[in-house]
Amino acid sequence: MVSSNHILKSIPISENCKFFFVKKNFFVVLNHMKSKYSVLDILSSLVENKTNRMEVNYLIEQAYSFSSAYLKYRYKNLSRTLLVEDATLRELTLDSIAPLFERNEDGSFVRIVKAFTEWIPKIETEEHALFFLNRIVGRCCEKYTSELLRQSDPFFSKILDSINYLIKKKNYHKKVILGTVFILETNELIKLGKLPDSEFITSLPMKVFYNKKDIISSVFECVKKESSYIAAIPLNSLVMKIKKVRTGEGNFSDIEYDGKKELEINSLVNSALNVCYEKLKFGYIEKGKLSETEAVGIKRALSNVGRDMRDGGIIPGLHNYLMQELDYVDIDEYKVKYQNIFEYLYKILKNEIAAHLVD
Repeated sequence: MVSSNHILKSIPISENCKFFFVKKNFFVVLNHMKSKYSVLDILSSLVENKTNRMEVNYLIEQAYSFSSAYLKYRYKNLSRTLLVEDATLRELTLDSIAPLFERNEDGSFVRIVKAFTEWIPKIETEEHALFFLNRIVGRCCEKYTSELLRQSDPFFSKILDSINYLIKKKNYHKKVILGTVFILETNELIKLGKLPDSEFITSLPMKVFYNKKDIISSVFECVKKESSYIAAIPLNSLVMKIKKVRTGEGNFSDIEYDGKKELEINSLVNSALNVCYEKLKFGYIEKGKLSETEAVGIKRALSNVGRDMRDGGIIPGLHNYLMQELDYVDIDEYKVKYQNIFEYLYKILKNEIAAHLVD
């Protein structure tokens, strides 16, 4: 599970509250009660390390609310990828904001304090404080989502590396705007106007992506000539679109380098699956840990995972793949008997694909 190292326990306190311990020295009480607290006052008190637990809890509640809305709506089209390893939206939300509320040895919340004190213009009103919190939470979500996509999808990871290389090579710039990472042509402040969204990037015609030497310039040209949007490109949306185009063509090319051999996707996935099947045979079947019937079900489930990973359509919950093939297995039996095996083989599948993409 994605967040197994982060969320250690969940202890009910009352009907409307729940305590979460996330990472080291990070706790939060989520409740539905109206608050008497001011975000600006709490942030100011954090600077002097004079807040109490309830004030910190309230600040984390606000961050949690922003993060939950951000992940739920901005990345709803990616939910099948983000939830592949059985992590819930609540767990993803908590993990995304956890870095903001980690303490140092003195008990100070150094990250959020640093961001607050260095913010320009200086935060002096409650409205500005809420805006600040929303923005930094958005940045955390964007970073966390990219990390999740890297972990869950080796194709996404490879394309993201290629695009980042191209950004650097062609002297483009990246800027976080309203929580989303955008690619810009220059480092100048962006003019007021409407920003392109993921739907716009998804709707771009295939011909825009034929320029493998500089896909970014082709997308910029399309944005400027065929839309009223600002010349900015949402990074993650671009990567997902490129993946869709590349898998649709049946090959995976290295965007940033000329002359590199294109990798045939079906062959790559099948090769990775064969490694998994070997592990399954020698590690579990021949040692009597799984029956032939169970092994056939696992092989079919892995094949479905590989197919969906290739096509960008992972279904929520890794367990669902196996339970579709072994329909007599319920969730409790899956957790006891099959979860460790299936997640291990899934990890091998991802790593094998990633290794071939790097070669």
